[in-house]
Formats: sequence, structure tokens, C-alpha cells
Amino acid sequence: MQTRRRITVALSAVLALGLMGAANARAVKGQFPPDFTAGTLDGKKLTLSDFRGRNPVVLNFFAEFCGPCRREFPHLKELDERHGPKGLRVIGVSLDDDRRSASVIPTEAKVKFPIVFDPKAGVAEKYAVQAIPHTVVLNRAGKVHAVIIGADLEALDRAVTEVMR
Repeated sequence: MQTRRRITVALSAVLALGLMGAANARAVKGQFPPDFTAGTLDGKKLTLSDFRGRNPVVLNFFAEFCGPCRREFPHLKELDERHGPKGLRVIGVSLDDDRRSASVIPTEAKVKFPIVFDPKAGVAEKYAVQAIPHTVVLNRAGKVHAVIIGADLEALDRAVTEVMR
């Protein structure tokens, strides 16, 4: 319950910042998204811009308490397994405030893609995440191709098919 409350507070803060005019702090179709470097659950550092010009990316914001996130993760795993060998990179961004909670959904889904641990919602703030799941699909050039709010698997599949062409 404490995790849910902290995430709600963090997302409320993100919304407030967005309403105060953080216009450059979000993913806008056709533009480069905000870059970030953050730690992953396995202790590595991940920098989003490292994929620019090389790989399409699916960036998915989630939290352990989120039912739609839990249902979406097996699909993200399928996308990673099907398109990963062709260059697609799937990256999860956990908004949970502790590593144990952050690892629950990825462990249940048995994913192999990296999970960024964002307990203070710093990355989420850059993307103006107001609801989860929140997914940003980037093309090979590193520009935003689609922003999907909610677990819309058809929209996600369509966006991935388009960036994999």
C-alpha cells in the first residue's frame, strides 16, 4: 500500500509539473524524446540515446500494483522475443519505490529485457507520465513514433510493425 501511495504522489507531482509548463519534458511524435541515463535492476546503466540510429525501442512505464501493466508484460516479452533478433529493444521503466516490487512483474513474465529502476519517477517526469502503463515507441532514428497510454496491445503491435519495416 505504501508503494501505491508513493507512486500516486510521484505521478501527481509529474502531472503538476506538466501543468506548470514543462512542455519540453515529454515524448512528442516525430521528435527526439528526452534522453536519460538510469540504473537497471541488474545494476547496469542504460542511456536511451545509445540506441539512436541503431535500434527501434519500446519504452514501457509500469508499476507492480498496476493490473493492466501486469497483463501487458507477457505481450512485451513476446515482442522482445519476436523482434529482438531483428533489432528491437524493449526497455521497462519501473516506477515502484523498492527493488523487490520493481522486479515482481518482470520476474513473473520471465522477461530478459532491461528494467530501469525509477523510484523517484525522474524518468517518468521527463516523459510527463500521468497514467500507467505508458509506452513510447521510437523508430531507428530515435524519434518518437507513437505514445500509447493504457494497455492497447493492438496499437502497440501496429507501432512496432511500422518501426520494424
